[in-house]
Amino acid sequence: MKTKLYTILFLSLILISCSEDKNKLTYSGEIDLESAIENAESRRKLDPNASGGNSCLLDYQKKYDQLVSEIDVLKATGFSKEKLETKYQKVMKSPEYHEFLFKFKNKRIGKVRGLTREMEIPDIVKVRGIKAMSLNDFENNYRALTDEEMDLANQAVDDILEGKSGEAEAEAAVKKAEEQNISKEQVKEVSGKLMDAFKEVSEGYRKVMNLGDAARWNLVTNELVVLQNGVKFELMIDVSNDPKINQKVAFDLAQIILNKCK
Repeated sequence: MKTKLYTILFLSLILISCSEDKNKLTYSGEIDLESAIENAESRRKLDPNASGGNSCLLDYQKKYDQLVSEIDVLKATGFSKEKLETKYQKVMKSPEYHEFLFKFKNKRIGKVRGLTREMEIPDIVKVRGIKAMSLNDFENNYRALTDEEMDLANQAVDDILEGKSGEAEAEAAVKKAEEQNISKEQVKEVSGKLMDAFKEVSEGYRKVMNLGDAARWNLVTNELVVLQNGVKFELMIDVSNDPKINQKVAFDLAQIILNKCK
């Protein structure tokens, strides 16, 4: 499994999907107590290995632009429509990796991750990541990487560089890099930096209570991942320098989606 993960890394298809549940956040929007009790009972009866049950959500995999409306985003953020730009991004073939972007040019001054200086940055709302997924897979994927897993992953990188992984795609990527005069040492250095970033992101996830069957908020990337009846979706919210505001916008939009596809 770890070797396959690094095949993806070498092919530049890095899917950051790990999490940490040391702390918990709670969705504090309007909650119908009766519905909350019913949902809790439903979660207890949920088959942890079942996936794909929410056909309503899966139907939106090819129409992310319809999952939350422009009006929903304007209301959740409090921003002006005059500052809004939208874009449907379909860089990769699979709709699982497509996303719909709401971008506001509000001239906010803030920091970009990885940089120390402040600059003007746009306010962003992204809707993406609809995929059939079981509760077991969700819990396993969205957790912090352990030191043991990091060691195994680094060994997997060494195996790929030495041609011992059995992963043809990854080893072909290394060979292509060598043809472009990129040494194995350089590849290993870059992969090490990617792993450090990957681990940092994995440690940023927190459990969110009262939202879907399971949910995680990432303190590092401002991403919310929600699972409902065997299908997960993602929201990336960066509309403020205040993390609590980003969380609230994410939780409110997620609840709109869940109300649409229960």
